[in-house]
Amino acid sequence: MHVGSTEPRVRGDQTWQDSAACARSIEVVRDADLFFPGPTADEQRIGLAKRICSGCQVRSACLEAALEVGDASGIRGGMTESERKVARHFFDLRRDPERVSAALSGKDVYLTKGEREDLIRRAVESGAPTLKLAQVLKVSDGHVKKLLRRERRVVALANAGSPSTFRSICEAIPS
Repeated sequence: MHVGSTEPRVRGDQTWQDSAACARSIEVVRDADLFFPGPTADEQRIGLAKRICSGCQVRSACLEAALEVGDASGIRGGMTESERKVARHFFDLRRDPERVSAALSGKDVYLTKGEREDLIRRAVESGAPTLKLAQVLKVSDGHVKKLLRRERRVVALANAGSPSTFRSICEAIPS
């Protein structure tokens, strides 16, 4: 979520950084590399950086931004590089309907793979124009058409397995 807002943060928005605890921390003034510990950094320095993060009002925006771009350096959102690597897997599984709605309404938000799938599913259900979807997904119109065809096949196969569809197929077979 965007700082001070209940809407998803716009892709690339870094305005939250002005409110970050690390931007105002006296410890960072003393040690500019505190949030970028080297491979041999001691646990005490890492712990101090994480404590600063723990009280930060924009910690979730910081972590989300780092996960979106695959940032692999430093301590971001209260997590080290290795901790973010694990968190990235779970982040990629996120399916937030508010983010999908925001994207469909024209807001430029980062969508995970699952959210992109949900967007295509909603587009099939609502008949959203392919040109708009291409803009939202930042892909070609032809690629959107391919994604929509694939989703329609999935829906058709799912419906073919439903009891009512099976019954209607059976009734159509001559005795």
